[in-house]
Amino acid sequence: MSRMPRPYVAFGFASVHDSLEAESALAKVGVLSLAIPSPRELGELCGIALRLEPADMQAALAALETAGMRPVATADISDI
Repeated sequence: MSRMPRPYVAFGFASVHDSLEAESALAKVGVLSLAIPSPRELGELCGIALRLEPADMQAALAALETAGMRPVATADISDI
């Protein structure tokens, strides 16, 4: 039985501190995120990225902007 790929969005940040601050800012507005090792698609960053559901991307970007933050890189990824 094969599994279907599941898309997600990864946000990369310049530092671990920024990643954790972003995770906290998203949680405050009810956007679920998961700290994950940075996927190679994000390039050379701090090593921790945030994984989000694609449907939450715009709300997440708005919440981060309100908090004075923004991801350094984003990537659309599918995993199984």
